[in-house]
Amino acid sequence: MKYLLYLSLIILLISCEARIDNNKRALFSTAVVDESNNPVENVEVVVYSGFYSFDFQSTSFTKFSDSNEDFILGSGITDSNGEVSFLMLVNTDEQTSFSLTSSDYPRRNVSISNGNYNSSLEYNIPTQTLKQSSIVNLSFSNTSGTTDFFNSIISFESLNCSQFTEDGITTEVICEDREFLSFNQSASDTLIDIETVYPSTMTVEYTDATGTIITEQFMITNATENYVLQF
Repeated sequence: MKYLLYLSLIILLISCEARIDNNKRALFSTAVVDESNNPVENVEVVVYSGFYSFDFQSTSFTKFSDSNEDFILGSGITDSNGEVSFLMLVNTDEQTSFSLTSSDYPRRNVSISNGNYNSSLEYNIPTQTLKQSSIVNLSFSNTSGTTDFFNSIISFESLNCSQFTEDGITTEVICEDREFLSFNQSASDTLIDIETVYPSTMTVEYTDATGTIITEQFMITNATENYVLQF
């Protein structure tokens, strides 16, 4: 009976990989540059999907020995021109992701929504730009003496992106993240630290007491920035 249970779990584990087409391989290609459009060499590019792990009666069934790893579909290293191409397993799910890892830059993760790349079996990814990380110390200063509190939306560039493609053609790339902050409610809600990248811009939007939408934009050009928004 115990043997049958183990066997069933193994069959289940194998069936979970039905999303991988064993009879096909896709060609992944991209290029990586820095913020000045110079090629970045020795960037590890890894394409992956989900990782599956099961534990039953203290017996572990995993696809890889390290349960923290993702299911790797393919990988490669950029050359002196910042270019990389390699064959990868074909993921039949609509969601695939890849990561860019360099010793000189923070890791960037990009999720891809692409249900139709199998028709061409090519992933022609647009050039990726690596940027340095920045911590922005954003504070809110009450110079008007108002007792009203406000709800703000802080938009900034994230280390992680979402890329939407159709038949191997990118239709949209979104690297924007948002923080929602209420301020002027107490003395402790007037300061926030945000991790972003530079060079980039950060936008703060809120509605004042008269109903006017206030928008302020800040340039992020250093590893640490300090900005004050007066209201």
